[in-house]
Amino acid sequence: MSGSVNFAPLLRRHIRLAVVAMASCLVVCPAVWAGQYAKGKLIPEVQLKNGTVLHDVTVVAVGSTSVVAKWDGGKGAIPFSQLPPEMRSELAPPAPVAAPVSPVAASAAPAIDPAAASAELPTDIKLTNGFVMHRSTIKRWDTNSVLVSYPGGVVSVRFSNIAPEQRAIFAARKDEALARQAKEDANVPTTDDTAAREEEARRAKEAQERDEADKKAEEIRNGISFHYLVKGMSKADVKQAYGHPVDDHGDVFVYLSRGHDKYGNSADRSLTFQDGHLTGWRDQREGDPDGAVQH
Repeated sequence: MSGSVNFAPLLRRHIRLAVVAMASCLVVCPAVWAGQYAKGKLIPEVQLKNGTVLHDVTVVAVGSTSVVAKWDGGKGAIPFSQLPPEMRSELAPPAPVAAPVSPVAASAAPAIDPAAASAELPTDIKLTNGFVMHRSTIKRWDTNSVLVSYPGGVVSVRFSNIAPEQRAIFAARKDEALARQAKEDANVPTTDDTAAREEEARRAKEAQERDEADKKAEEIRNGISFHYLVKGMSKADVKQAYGHPVDDHGDVFVYLSRGHDKYGNSADRSLTFQDGHLTGWRDQREGDPDGAVQH
């Protein structure tokens, strides 16, 4: 029939476009539909119920009561009870289903204790180099390490140097331990206050001693300049201020007729030194001890 339109090519073209669209959806949609916490997917950050924050987490296995995951700095089992609600609801299996396990898979992946992350701190700490610190106790917690006391001494151990199966335990306990430690530190201000007061008193005493020493030094300089005696002078200072004595051997200097007794009479002056410094002097006329004057 002349003038008729052939729709067959147009129909075939629309069918091809529909087939391509369906194929594209089959490839793209699973990635979109995959859950935020799917096994094998990198999760930037997960905050556990106990406050621990894990970074770059990847779930490698899902059990009936826990998941096995690896994260920046460690790996281990995390109980469902510690996971955030949205992650727990997405990963927790609806019902336990017994799945056959091949002998090859069973031998390749050793079983991991589901309760490792919430277990008690180990007393025999295993290090990544194979060394075991027996009978260990934790003396102090830090952000990246713990201070450990064991028969070999007291040492700081970084979490990264602890065997992975025990590192998960320390990671789960760290924030709680740090919070408790901070509270304990805040509750012992008496020692710090006492130490601060003692330090302040020591500095005040040192400042006072320096002032007294400066005053004494100035007094001695004046004594030398104006030729009078000052307790604390050295023997050299005395000779500068008073001249050379009759006898300058030993710890007694004698100056003839340089003093006055209690009656005002001229008397000899005897200077006494201890450890090289002037401690005092005595004015006395020969044969008249009753009139002596001690300075």
